[in-house]
Amino acid sequence: MIKTIYIFHDCFVVKTPEAVLVFDFWKDPYQHGPLPNPLMNVERYMPVYVFVSHGHKDHYNPEIFGWAKHFPNIRYIVSKDVRKRINHIISAGSSYKGDKVEPSKVIAMSDHDHYEDDIISVDTFPSTDIGNSYAVTIAGRTLFHAGDLNAWIWKDESTEEEVKEALDSFNAIVDMIAASYEGFDICFFPVDSRIGTDYFTGARIFLERFKIGNFFPMHYELGDDVASIARRHRDAGAIEHYASPACRHYIMSAPYSAYAII
Repeated sequence: MIKTIYIFHDCFVVKTPEAVLVFDFWKDPYQHGPLPNPLMNVERYMPVYVFVSHGHKDHYNPEIFGWAKHFPNIRYIVSKDVRKRINHIISAGSSYKGDKVEPSKVIAMSDHDHYEDDIISVDTFPSTDIGNSYAVTIAGRTLFHAGDLNAWIWKDESTEEEVKEALDSFNAIVDMIAASYEGFDICFFPVDSRIGTDYFTGARIFLERFKIGNFFPMHYELGDDVASIARRHRDAGAIEHYASPACRHYIMSAPYSAYAII
């Protein structure tokens, strides 16, 4: 059984009998309080994989490196921009006094990289922002975490040429992914209405292009106040905008806490 747990914004925990996967661990500390412990009740020797798509503050929290002292079978799969920021954490000669991590536990990946061990297989693809999007295979199931890959079109503020350029960039990456994958059992993808008109365009394109078993909207937790955040939640859950009637049964409407996949 695969259990998917939503933490915040772009952070999800995926628990399988083989391993625990944590994606983009972060939570807004000002409006939403402290982060929950995503590894609570996880057995000490369970393999744990921590993914960081890129170093933006709403995707990356350096607290993750403190987990290494509790979980000997942990691995960190990070983007190249994050790797540049953590030399003090993985360098034995560093004067840094905080929690350090053995370099062998950190796998830095750029786009079009591949990593594989006895438990997981990972392919990286570009983002329309910075860093990586990840395709992960574990126990015969495929997962996709988009990071900040999306059609960031900002129609209300951009020229037609800028919108076209953004769509062309996004579609080019989708073509790269489609060259290797027909679909995904689980997909985590931004549906963020802060970008205004047709905010759901990226999700619609992705759902039309790939066979998706379970689709989780993400990147909808940020706003100026409680009312605007609630509106983002409703917008992300408005699946009629970006999913055809035939596929709406597998959209996990936001917000949600946990979902089990057999």
